[in-house]
Amino acid sequence: MIKAMSTPQSRIARPIAHSATLPFKSGAARVISLVAFSCVLLLVSTAFFIYRDFGNQLASNSINTQGLGNANSTETAAPSDSFEGRPVNILISGIDSRQNQGDDANGDAAELSSIHSDTTMLMHISADRTRVQVVSIPRDLITDIPACKRSDGTVSSAYTGMFNSAFSTGSNDTDIAGGIACTEATTEQLTGVNIDGFVVVDFHGFRGLIDALGGVWFDIPEDIDDSRSDLHVQAGCQKLDGKTALAYARTRYAVGDGSDLGRISNQQKLVAAIMRELLAKNFVSDLPSLLSFTKQGLSALQPSQNLSNINTDVGLLLSLSSIDRANIQFITSPNQYSPVDPNRVINLEPQFSQAWEAIRKDQPFPAAIEFTNGSGQEGQTNASPSASASPSESSSASASATPSTSPSASASASASPTAACPAER
Repeated sequence: MIKAMSTPQSRIARPIAHSATLPFKSGAARVISLVAFSCVLLLVSTAFFIYRDFGNQLASNSINTQGLGNANSTETAAPSDSFEGRPVNILISGIDSRQNQGDDANGDAAELSSIHSDTTMLMHISADRTRVQVVSIPRDLITDIPACKRSDGTVSSAYTGMFNSAFSTGSNDTDIAGGIACTEATTEQLTGVNIDGFVVVDFHGFRGLIDALGGVWFDIPEDIDDSRSDLHVQAGCQKLDGKTALAYARTRYAVGDGSDLGRISNQQKLVAAIMRELLAKNFVSDLPSLLSFTKQGLSALQPSQNLSNINTDVGLLLSLSSIDRANIQFITSPNQYSPVDPNRVINLEPQFSQAWEAIRKDQPFPAAIEFTNGSGQEGQTNASPSASASPSESSSASASATPSTSPSASASASASPTAACPAER
């Protein structure tokens, strides 16, 4: 060892004691480097297997609707792409599938043995990724349902009925692929909007998704005692677990006027609260929570095949990572009560046509439209001579608008009670 440390006399310039530390320092550096390399290798390997596992799970959950839907359509499905540089329209369908769920399932025998469409939203993402417009379509809306091809090869007859009946018509009460395909065809016929993909959300999975988030802060506007949805809560800001959040999303008769329109407004505010909760999470420093939420999220969602590629989905999400919450806005498709049946609604013109034209042209909603934004605030676009609505028309449609650079369509919002909840401070 001493021989190894010796050097020509003319080159000895440092104390021997210091030189004696060199072998230890070199060995420690090698150990540290090895440990660091091992950690990096472990992280990369873990990330790869997680990525592959999630990708496989997402792909296995995808729904193939090729050849289903509008029986009169002659269009050929366009090849999937990353959606880069163009607007994207995604249909979101919340279904009520409660077979084999024991005490968690509320409803009569017919409900427990079939699948129902409970909520439908069309999410429009602008081409420049600065704006997200979400339009809820009332389940009680009277519209034309096209003839739909089913998975068993049969074709349903075209008829006029409630919008949400399209799902049960296509599914024959049990087939999700046929149900969402007929809902998609009905939505395109109703709105003239070309749908790029869809996501089916099972309500039981939605409950697990909220629990994976650790609950969601939400301001309940009034005391609710609803035995139908098993919801018993007091008014005020509180953290809702998955069961309570799901019950709130489904309650109808114990809130407001008991209409489906009132429930849609509640659902929009709850979705906004979930988005705020997501933005408040620091998943980067909490890997277990990220993994739990991602796994639960994937199990709760059934996407169209072109949205089952995790690269496409992650790329789309990343393109929205810096969007202002004020630019994520919710409306209800403009409607009014039917003159022949007060339990049903019909399109409200010209607001209905104007709102959907804005989606088709990738533009902000017209002026004088009510909205709820991603911060849970309610507001209305400023009126202009070319696009205004009377107070009665405006109040009959729960609508939203996105901010615009145009002075005639700029948005204003007033703070809602939910601003006091922790996730929104």
